[in-house]
Amino acid sequence: MNGYVGKLLIINLTTGAINAESLNEKFAREYIGGGGLAARYLYDAIDARIDPLGADNLLIFMTGPLDATGAPSSGRFVVVARSPQTGLYGQANAGNFFGPELKFAGYDGIIVRGKSATPVYLVIEPGKVELRDAQHLRGMTTYETGAAVRAELRDEHFIVAAIGPAGENLVPSALILASGAGKHQKKGIAGRCGMGAVMGSKNLKAIAVRGAKENKIQLHDRARFYRVLNDAQKYLHAEISTQMFRAVGTSGAMDYEGLLGDIPTKYWTQGTFDYGKISGNILAETILTGRATCHACMIACGRAVERAGAHDIPQAEGPEYETLAVFGALMLNDDLAALTYIGSQADALGLDCISAGSTIAFAMFLREQGILPASDLDIRWGDTRGTLQLLSDIAYRENFGAVLAEGTRALGARYHVEGLAVQINGAEVPMHDPRAFTGMAVAYATSPIGANHNQSDHFFVDIGRTIEELKILSSDRFGAQDKGAMVARHQDWRAFNNALVLCYFPNPTAQQICDLTSAATGYDINLQNVLSCGERQWNLQRALNLKLGYRAREKEKLPELMLRVLADGGTEGHRPDFERMMRDYYAARDWDWASGKPSRAKLIALRMEEIARDMWGA
Repeated sequence: MNGYVGKLLIINLTTGAINAESLNEKFAREYIGGGGLAARYLYDAIDARIDPLGADNLLIFMTGPLDATGAPSSGRFVVVARSPQTGLYGQANAGNFFGPELKFAGYDGIIVRGKSATPVYLVIEPGKVELRDAQHLRGMTTYETGAAVRAELRDEHFIVAAIGPAGENLVPSALILASGAGKHQKKGIAGRCGMGAVMGSKNLKAIAVRGAKENKIQLHDRARFYRVLNDAQKYLHAEISTQMFRAVGTSGAMDYEGLLGDIPTKYWTQGTFDYGKISGNILAETILTGRATCHACMIACGRAVERAGAHDIPQAEGPEYETLAVFGALMLNDDLAALTYIGSQADALGLDCISAGSTIAFAMFLREQGILPASDLDIRWGDTRGTLQLLSDIAYRENFGAVLAEGTRALGARYHVEGLAVQINGAEVPMHDPRAFTGMAVAYATSPIGANHNQSDHFFVDIGRTIEELKILSSDRFGAQDKGAMVARHQDWRAFNNALVLCYFPNPTAQQICDLTSAATGYDINLQNVLSCGERQWNLQRALNLKLGYRAREKEKLPELMLRVLADGGTEGHRPDFERMMRDYYAARDWDWASGKPSRAKLIALRMEEIARDMWGA
């Protein structure tokens, strides 16, 4: 199979069996790779009876057809399972070098079944796969685990995807972190949906992989592929996004986004903050010591920071936008050095910054409102020391951290104010405010994995990052006219990106991405059909959630605080016209308004006959 290795690694942790099976070529052609292909395998394997933390849940690591080819910023992978955080389809997307190394080792993906009786870790090399005892790794942080595994294997070239204490203790939002020994390797964080908890539930502490670079990926049209690749690299080298992200990282636009009201502040209740104090510009001028990169990336947006204030930073890895926003503006903390250290500790403990940070900020809000009594937890806005302690308590489920570990929705329910919790389907909302960019209201509400900006970063479109080739165009950022339909188009494009699996930050043209994919695989991928390819994946993930018992129309709603009009800042006087945009969205999708189901005609048109039969009957 061109663009693929053609094999999946199948691990049964209950029996210890290790096997390989051929990649399903029909699935690959229809769903490409990454989140699309992994979701198709998951669809056949689970149903509503499956416990997300039970042995019957599958944990799938999947690459895409551009991984290990040298295509720009394609060195990523996804992790998929039924999420313990949402109960829905779960998908986390990560960078680093893990994905390409897995393909160089001879596999397009890994499917993990069952549960080991004792902690183990998996070692993957070309022609050799084994499970090893991991009892001695228990309790180690993500970074410590990576270093210990490499030392034990006596090879610094292994890339290790590991869980920390949060994953071991089954915190529903625990992450998986991939790291290497290279000083300038960017960490890869599969952060959302609690994939680290699923890994922990299986007693799988880590996966170490090392490939052989001579194992070249077969390309359908090598000459065309490298011709397009050369053009794309030239284009990206001169492209403004490349220069901006390289210079100041993902938080470089924080001043501008703050001006627009895009950054949630004081737990979504305030419109202004001194965002400049925690921006990537200040980080670059003060504590930045270098850059870190993922495979085949010319941007290197990773921030190398060896020391912040009085603290050494694990793995010398500095913060990204979401980390600075959630531990900074959301909590009213403007101490950049402290935020850098807080973020590094969350990564080390194996906690998703968005979920853990949002839950702590919610506790601060409830404490200020007098809803959370001081006898339960006494924490104030901007409390660095208290935040650090709570991160540890959440990861180890100690003290009040045992309550916070269950997330924002559970914390709101505990005090009978679940409506104030800023979450959708159990997933805490990322740090982009739909009052500033109304399309994000639809993007969050309809995301198949709970609130998530990696299913559609539509705010970028309305800032001006349009894709004119695909008629994905910007409009009034506060408006509702045709917004739902435009979000649907953008989601389809991002679904295709997530199948490849591409980073969002580089900005090659849609034509270049289509040409690279078709040259690699031989599939007929072009500007006329690429959105249909993404739409097929989007409808599959909706069908999977419905199979898992998702009550779409009951759950597709925005949190109360998001609908409150702020009196100051860049969104002053505005809130999204949610109902209008959602009806527009459903019409564009051809989904049934009452049930949330894709129509039979839509599924048939997308060549999803099996899914249509499951959903609507023969």
